[in-house]
Amino acid sequence: MTDVFGADFLDRLHGAGAVQNAAAFAALRERGFPNRRVEAWRYTDLAGPLAKALTPAGLRINQEQSGLFGPIPPADVAAPAQDQPGTDALSLLNASLAGEGFLFDVPEKARLKPIFARFSAMAENALVNAANRIRLAEGAQATLVERWGNTDDSWLNSDTDIDLAPGAHLTRIILVEDGGAGTQTHRTSPRLGENARYDCLVVTLGGGLHRIEQHADMNAPGAHAGLAALVLKTGSEHSDFVTGVRHLDADNTSDQQVRTVVDQQATAIFQGGIHVAPDSQRIEGDQLSRALMLSDRAQAFTKPELEIFADDVKCSHGATVGDLSEEALFYLRARGVSEATARALLILAFAREPFAALDLPEAVEAMLDEKVKAWLGVPGAFGELDL
Repeated sequence: MTDVFGADFLDRLHGAGAVQNAAAFAALRERGFPNRRVEAWRYTDLAGPLAKALTPAGLRINQEQSGLFGPIPPADVAAPAQDQPGTDALSLLNASLAGEGFLFDVPEKARLKPIFARFSAMAENALVNAANRIRLAEGAQATLVERWGNTDDSWLNSDTDIDLAPGAHLTRIILVEDGGAGTQTHRTSPRLGENARYDCLVVTLGGGLHRIEQHADMNAPGAHAGLAALVLKTGSEHSDFVTGVRHLDADNTSDQQVRTVVDQQATAIFQGGIHVAPDSQRIEGDQLSRALMLSDRAQAFTKPELEIFADDVKCSHGATVGDLSEEALFYLRARGVSEATARALLILAFAREPFAALDLPEAVEAMLDEKVKAWLGVPGAFGELDL
């Protein structure tokens, strides 16, 4: 059942006439929003966003001109099946309000230059729900750069369904950035065909609360999912990055690389899962999380989970949490580098590590590089340093 914050939130939506899918809304009332007694949500509390007076609004999409990229009519947004893996309250919320979204559809064997798109709320203090679909036909290749941003207390909530046909390759960069104290909750569910590849890098900056989920189903031989993330949090910001890779057929691979930097009183969580189904032999799945804590008041949590029901597999996981290396700092200081610059150099090198997991276009990597430098407060280059 819904708790008091969730009940008031749903009552406000119903009273505002925002409900478009009565069945999904009824299911949401019955299920309720997750709280910290739910294992998958033990580190993240939705009470804050649910208590805000938000007005349902549409999704603003600014994009390059491309016939491959367009809106999904709200009437085409269906409620998720109740027994569908990964279905949760936020997906039901999305379906209840029949949110707008985008369609990215790439034809067979197409090779696209990077497509850039920016998403934001169409009004202030808004609740925005978006149901997105990405389709790559057989042999297609594309790079999609998504920038999701708030400037106030708005809540952006999305579900992105991805279908990669045999031999397709999608490189996806998701930049989640906020200039206010907003909330962003995004879930992605890719399905990979034979020899398909899904490479995704999530970068989170600013904001009040971010929860980003990446769930990948490996349905055929030769498929590969590469999930990477860079989480940069300061102040009282909160980030919860969740992955779940299900190896449902033999002879496929996955790799998860997460780097976290937390300062002041920020909190960052990584919950990573690998599931290998029975008879899914010759699987390789790797997972590595490294967290850098710049303050003794910051918090970083790592929760790896491996479920392996086959015997011919190679799966690994590792996690580290720590501060900057004193030896590395001493090395730089001994060569005349100021302490502030030395710390920035080491943090920048650490933050860049997930970039190596993907073959990023130069323009995309340069944009992300500048975002990291701006977060560090050291815009520009370090090329003039002779180390």
